[in-house]
Amino acid sequence: MHYKSASERTYQIVIHLIVISVAISAVFPLLYVIGMSLTTKAEMIARNYFVIIPLEPTLEAYKRLLASPVIWNAFVVSTGRAVVGPLLTLLLTTIGAYVLAQRTLPGRGIFLFFILATILFNGGLIPTYLVIKNLGLIDSYWSLILPIMVDSFGLLVIKIFIENLPDGLTESAKIDGAGEWSMLLRIIIPLAAPALAAIGLFNLVAHWNSWFDALLYLNDKQMYPLQMVLKNMLTIDSVSGDSMNAVLKSSQSISTETLKMAAVVIGIIPVLCVYPFLQKHFVKGMYMGSVKG
Repeated sequence: MHYKSASERTYQIVIHLIVISVAISAVFPLLYVIGMSLTTKAEMIARNYFVIIPLEPTLEAYKRLLASPVIWNAFVVSTGRAVVGPLLTLLLTTIGAYVLAQRTLPGRGIFLFFILATILFNGGLIPTYLVIKNLGLIDSYWSLILPIMVDSFGLLVIKIFIENLPDGLTESAKIDGAGEWSMLLRIIIPLAAPALAAIGLFNLVAHWNSWFDALLYLNDKQMYPLQMVLKNMLTIDSVSGDSMNAVLKSSQSISTETLKMAAVVIGIIPVLCVYPFLQKHFVKGMYMGSVKG
């Protein structure tokens, strides 16, 4: 039977306290937002606008938001973006990684240099806006997808993974008559599925949470994604006078703060629903391209 020394027990206690503190700090804001979104106006005032567990929870805020066509329109836009964007990113990233993994590719070093440069350096806000404008993408959904359609870091991860595959695997496939597309679809993609799942999850979250590009490139409010609408809801001055003013107008039963918190919860639910299905690939996908074998 192994007996722990005093220093080992102290170490374990400290580690557990740190982990518990981190967990509480991560979960507390979510519980606060959910609690506030279920609180009535009277209880909100009585408890000085700080509620974790409401005594008389209400779903009135959610009913009002879900009855708004503005919310549903923005939800459809964000869903379409979060589906099309990651799919195109995975497609181009995988094909690009497979091509750059071929050591016989002419100019391979030059291509890798430019890809690495996009990771280290950014073109800047104004030059990027001018490029989008000159391409005629203002007030187009493609302005939200094209600028981040290729994941340079993910491309390098997949490239390293392909290079670390045993040479006999690809050579035997070629002997059996497999072409480039066949090797990519039947060998590379199945083996790299965990990394692709992790890259796709990161890209999906980036698309779903993004609002600043919509602020820059979209003038038509009917084209706003959900996060842009939520941003306007959380900023009182920008809401005044538009179609969201009626949604945010407080009533006798719920306050404006309750509506805002309910809007935040609506915005995070889709990602929370997707994450459990990709969680098993998450850790493995992050390191599989960095260690040989």
